[in-house]
Amino acid sequence: MKDKFFLILGIAIISWSFYAFLQKPSPSHRRGLGEIVVNSKSIPVEIADSDAERAQGLSGRQVLETETGLLFIFDEPGFHGFWMKDMKFPIDIVWLGNDFEVIGVEKNVSPNTYPQVFYPPRAVKYVLELNAGESDMLEFIK
Repeated sequence: MKDKFFLILGIAIISWSFYAFLQKPSPSHRRGLGEIVVNSKSIPVEIADSDAERAQGLSGRQVLETETGLLFIFDEPGFHGFWMKDMKFPIDIVWLGNDFEVIGVEKNVSPNTYPQVFYPPRAVKYVLELNAGESDMLEFIK
């Protein structure tokens, strides 16, 4: 009887541990989520506002969900450079001013451009990464 109890207890502990492991959020869902409005278009975004999140960006990811973006928020406006290290798909890089106005767009940036670094035309506080071609679909003007 004692052996059955410990066997059942052991199975229960292992099952609970496995369930807890599966419930752990994936890295793409650990970032903050939000929404921004650019040129009257609402865009769901993941938010990268720490040094670690900004350094990681979309590197290593296989996909970015259609019509969503990754919004980089910097403490101060600056000429923040972006490159395509460890990227798996092309993107549009949208440089945004303090009021989310479009300052410039770097379209269809390929992973093959690494180690080239892309800079905004003037200092920016926000940068939005979208799937390649989506800056046109969202009617960005620049």
